[in-house]
Amino acid sequence: MLEILEASGALSSRELSLKSRMPERTIRYALRILKEKGFVEEIYLLGDTRKRRYKLKAARDALCFV
Repeated sequence: MLEILEASGALSSRELSLKSRMPERTIRYALRILKEKGFVEEIYLLGDTRKRRYKLKAARDALCFV
């Protein structure tokens, strides 16, 4: 999943699910863990705050959590 985000930039959980061919529930669970560990950040869309996109944090920020 990290490789997909690295190659594609910010994506929704649905888009990640389609690209990885994994169930969306599994993607959301993994995103929650990656977000807690500081590898991924969640972006709320201004037009609709119910929709979120996820992107990799900057490498130097993520290294602080390893």
